[in-house]
Amino acid sequence: MSKVILAALVLLLSMAAHESTASAEESVSTLSVNGEGVIEAAPDRATISIGVVTQDRDASRAQSENARAAQGIVSSIAGLGVDRRSIHTSDYNFRPSYRQEDGRRNEINGYVVSNTVNVTVDNLELIGKIIDAALANGANNINSLDFGFKNKKELQDRALTAAIKDARRKADLAASELGVRIAGVQNVNIDAGGFYGMQRNAKMMATAEMAMDAATPIEVGTLTCSAAVHVTFILSR
Repeated sequence: MSKVILAALVLLLSMAAHESTASAEESVSTLSVNGEGVIEAAPDRATISIGVVTQDRDASRAQSENARAAQGIVSSIAGLGVDRRSIHTSDYNFRPSYRQEDGRRNEINGYVVSNTVNVTVDNLELIGKIIDAALANGANNINSLDFGFKNKKELQDRALTAAIKDARRKADLAASELGVRIAGVQNVNIDAGGFYGMQRNAKMMATAEMAMDAATPIEVGTLTCSAAVHVTFILSR
């Protein structure tokens, strides 16, 4: 047999095998379902964003007043037992302010200094005390209060497991009603989702007098962690 004839036979056999495989793949029956998992849990961590804004016609006085207030805020929070490593400056801004009268808008009439401190705590019972202490020591802005978890991965894994089980439950039910069975998995798409619920970001202007009227009540509530999957199952008779 010549090499040309042999090569032609090999090519024909290869094409036949490919067509057979493609045909087999096209004949596979599949079932696609979505699964959702939601886990609800009480948060065990909170981050409070505390701000102090000062303004003065003199730049040095505006800065020094802000520095004193910021130091007082940090010291008062640390005095509650919060580790100083959990307190950090997230934003600092020094800028001039300008007159608003017509014809004088380019004239500087003072300076504004803002300093924002973030405090992260695992003892959620301290939240109200931290806010009160900050306001009593010069803070005039509580920017946000965000709840979260020390171990997000554990909750995300639980939500994903629940989503996969939900997808399999739906697939088993559909297969049973159709008179077929699940033979395998062809494809899986995962959406890790996220956390939802008690995340408070509303800005709140406050004064020391307000803080002394009553202790700030904080209701922690719960957060939910969600995950979703899209699974394509292989069916057989």
